[in-house]
Amino acid sequence: MRRLRTALLTLVGAVGLTLGAAPAGVAADPSGTAGVAGTATYKVWHWNVAGDESNFGSTTNGLVDAILGSVKFRDPDFVSLNEVCPAQYRAVLKGLQDAGWPQSSTNFARFEPMPDVDNTGCHTDTGAVEPYGVALFSKFAPTGTDRITLPADGDKARKLLCVPVASQPGGVRFCSTHITFKAETKAAQLDAVRDRMNELTAAGGTVITAGDFNTQPHDPLLNTWYAPGVATPDNGGNTGAFRELDDLDAVCPGWGEQSTEGALLGKCGQKAKVDHVFAAESRLVSYDEDTHPIATDRCTNRNGVYIPCSNHRIVDATLTVRTGP
Repeated sequence: MRRLRTALLTLVGAVGLTLGAAPAGVAADPSGTAGVAGTATYKVWHWNVAGDESNFGSTTNGLVDAILGSVKFRDPDFVSLNEVCPAQYRAVLKGLQDAGWPQSSTNFARFEPMPDVDNTGCHTDTGAVEPYGVALFSKFAPTGTDRITLPADGDKARKLLCVPVASQPGGVRFCSTHITFKAETKAAQLDAVRDRMNELTAAGGTVITAGDFNTQPHDPLLNTWYAPGVATPDNGGNTGAFRELDDLDAVCPGWGEQSTEGALLGKCGQKAKVDHVFAAESRLVSYDEDTHPIATDRCTNRNGVYIPCSNHRIVDATLTVRTGP
């Protein structure tokens, strides 16, 4: 059962506040369909699918079906994919169109490749190599696209991909990004994404950014992301303006649940958490996030043997935001 964790943000940490209690006047609504005056609720779904590393660029090994099945079940408003191959992106796009998921069947999806200096990426049936990238899908028709190349890491052209959705309340803009793993460039890329989010928030918008940040919550590089109210033994020293939508999780307060199944360790006896969904604390009324263990009976390798679909977990989140100033 989904654990609903909502909080009145101005009182987080106050004596007697129960994490399971919704703020006064705001219904706890994991379905994401209800709202009250001055608020709007959105659901976000994110997955680093390891499109080539685990799934060799295939559209028929079960990965696309796993994506579509989870999206159908979770019914998010926004979807973010990392390390997705162009052919996989097109297959997901068609699957969502066929399912009638978007409100506009011709304006709901964006893909941004991340070319590699060594021309590594997704292997196609013809032997060609195409760069994988970041993709996003919006149930509501976007009213623009931001395609931002982050500071170079000497490897891939890392991107921040965003869409504003003027039809939805709260000045919402949804973004997907995939930050480098290279230590010498990671700070610059994180700063670039954070600065863009701060800029848009200051202009009165609600920015939701999902992605593989290749950075764990307790890493000092995220101290300028997390708001000071996130102050726990496993994530302290924060000076930023944002909340990661899993930072109220009782599994590991301030840190959340693991999002990977690899060898890298995290906190509270878990594996690493590098996949995040961030939004500005000033816009949030309540929020909740969960990660879901990786399916081991959906995707196959080239020999038809079942393998984990990815080394990252699916992340889904629900947030209620203020729509006024």
